[in-house]
Order: sequence, then structure tokens, then C-alpha cells
Amino acid sequence: MELDDLKSTWNRAAAPAKTTDELLFMLKENNHPVLKGIRKQLTIEVLGWSFFLGVYYTMFDGGQKPLLINLLLIAGVLFSIVHNLMGYGLAKYLETDLAVKKALAHYLLKLKVYALTSVVSRVFLWTGFILFFTYNIHFTGSKYVLLIVAVTIFVVQLVVLGRIWMMRLKKLSNTTAGFM
Repeated sequence: MELDDLKSTWNRAAAPAKTTDELLFMLKENNHPVLKGIRKQLTIEVLGWSFFLGVYYTMFDGGQKPLLINLLLIAGVLFSIVHNLMGYGLAKYLETDLAVKKALAHYLLKLKVYALTSVVSRVFLWTGFILFFTYNIHFTGSKYVLLIVAVTIFVVQLVVLGRIWMMRLKKLSNTTAGFM
């Protein structure tokens, strides 16, 4: 669609009749449907990871594993929580003081950092889990097969996650390039 077509379509569109108070009410964090969904998912994940961190030491014999392996597992879980908090912040705190072009460029940069954090946090989490749960295990042929299957699933997930982010960023870059 050409820019002139877009402008004419915009001008023909009927503006919904909303008062300033209604608009402000809709923009509040508690009433925003996307933020509400993200906050709900974030709460469930933080509670789940917190429960896991609370019980892993006794339930999964964390006391019998070296400190470094425990720290890697904890760091992976905490990094995953930080990643989720970053995603919520990215959706909640949009740039409103900048011009549209600068705001889009800044948002794209923040999204690239978030995408990298997404992949890296997944690597930390899986590495912590694999090292923690395979420490002190006497490996047999079938256990090696299970480990290879788990690592293969992990690598496939990383490749898919990386491709998804690359496609999203490319699409967003192409879309924002039309504005700049």
C-alpha cells in the first residue's frame, strides 16, 4: 500500500467516540489485556521457578552436588526469570517522548537485545539442568541415548528459537524501514 493510499484510508476512517477519561482508563496497566496476560504468565512462571528453587536442594539432592553445579542451576533459573521480567518491561514501557522514527529505532534495538537474552537465557537454563541432573550418574548405553535425545531436543529448540527471533526482527526491520 502506498503512503498516499494509507493517508486517505486513515482520513476516511471514522474515529471512535471515546472520552479522555475512557482512553486513560483503557491505558492503565491493570486494564490492558496484553499486559494482563503477560503479567499472569510472569506470575505463574516466577511462582513455579521459586517453588523449584525452594525444593531442588532436598528433593533433587542438590546438597550432594558441587557448589558450582548448584550455582549454575540457580543462575540459569534466575536468568530465565530476569528474561521474563525484561519482556514485561519491554511491553509495558514504550517510548512516548521520542519522535516516531526514533521510538521505532530504539524499540527495535531493545528488541534485538531481548532476542539475544532470550536465546542466552535458554542456553543457561538448559546447561544448568543438564549438568545438575547428570552429575554423579553412572552412564550406560541407554542413559547415553537419553542424554543425546535431551541434548538434541535442546539444540533443536535453540535453532527454532533463533530462527523465530531472526524472522521477527527481519520483519520488524523491514516494516520500520518504510517509516525511516
